[in-house]
Amino acid sequence: MSNEAALTVERLPREDGVVVLALSGELVVTNRESLRELAEAQLEGGVRKLVIAIGGLSHVDTSGLALLVQLATRFAERAGRLVVAGRVSGAEEMRQSLFLDEAIEFADGVEDAVAALSG
Repeated sequence: MSNEAALTVERLPREDGVVVLALSGELVVTNRESLRELAEAQLEGGVRKLVIAIGGLSHVDTSGLALLVQLATRFAERAGRLVVAGRVSGAEEMRQSLFLDEAIEFADGVEDAVAALSG
């Protein structure tokens, strides 16, 4: 039996050109590379508007939050935008204490994130 936390990522392309990566499970150091690889593949494939929906996560650790910052930076460097949609119970305190709002654009939900990307 493995101790690795499960992370599920569902890719949801939209007609408006935005791609949503809907996460569920846990985003932690032992599984964050799968999200990095998929997000990087979107960028390499020409996607410039990405929403990462975290509302389905039960837990995110600091390495998961660091990955979100890295991905947001990568998209910005390549003339794209990444918005994180939703909230994870327990992560809000880390978000505030680490000043993540300065590095990542957050939205309450997917539709709010899409609206931010379209504006």
